[in-house]
Amino acid sequence: MIRSIRIGVVLILAVAGLCAQPSIAPGGVLNNGSYAKGSNGLGSPVAPGSVVAIFGSFNGVTLTSADTVPLSTNLGGVTVSFNGVLAPLYFTSSGQTNAEVPFEALPAGQTSATVNVVVNVNGTLSAPEQTTIVSTAPGVYTIPPNGQSNAIFIFVDPSDHVVKIAAPTSASASIGYPTAPVPRGTGGFFYATGLGGLIPPVADGSGTCNASTGLCQAVTPTVLVGGITAAVAFAGQAPGFPGINQVNMTIPQNAPTGNAVPLQIQTADGSFTTTAAATIAIQ
Repeated sequence: MIRSIRIGVVLILAVAGLCAQPSIAPGGVLNNGSYAKGSNGLGSPVAPGSVVAIFGSFNGVTLTSADTVPLSTNLGGVTVSFNGVLAPLYFTSSGQTNAEVPFEALPAGQTSATVNVVVNVNGTLSAPEQTTIVSTAPGVYTIPPNGQSNAIFIFVDPSDHVVKIAAPTSASASIGYPTAPVPRGTGGFFYATGLGGLIPPVADGSGTCNASTGLCQAVTPTVLVGGITAAVAFAGQAPGFPGINQVNMTIPQNAPTGNAVPLQIQTADGSFTTTAAATIAIQ
């Protein structure tokens, strides 16, 4: 009898755990490139069309990654909404969901707004988490993915014509890709998110640009390499990757050298990546 009661209690607790209300951590909506937080240690503003990581407790969710584009707004029984607008999803798990902020999350004509973010797990809704949406909120993708490490700056090494990431040569094993310091004056590109609206506009979750050139551009940002302004040839949607921006640029001839030169973005409205920036190796 006692054993039956214990088994019953265990089953009840297990079911309760599976049905627990999902919850978003306070300030848990973060730029997926920079993971930037405000001075209070909570989430900082994010931009329409950017990729965000939403941290919290999402019981009953199994790890699922999107494998098709356009991205679906329902992944593994999970949906995310920004003021009621469903967001395209990249990834879901019990502790993190990655989504693209819908472009319409920031009402037309406004430069900032506070919206309610809600995670729905198999029909059970989280409490709303208020998040600030601004026109731009740039973040640079790095390895490891924390926005404060080696940026994924890709170039063709003129010494051997091999495609590499601008990182110390010794970092190749940990990064899992050929690496070398990039020579000054060499062109390449890196990935970011949060550069704001695109011209022509792109649908939420779409990796396709309908421009005749095949390129959907953002307002060209300022890119600083060790504090030196770089020439930017293109900034816009990375083909096939909704919410992710590709920035094509040339390393300035007078850029500083070293294994950890800061790589920063400043958008036209003044938004700036953090001072503890992503870095690249330059020779």
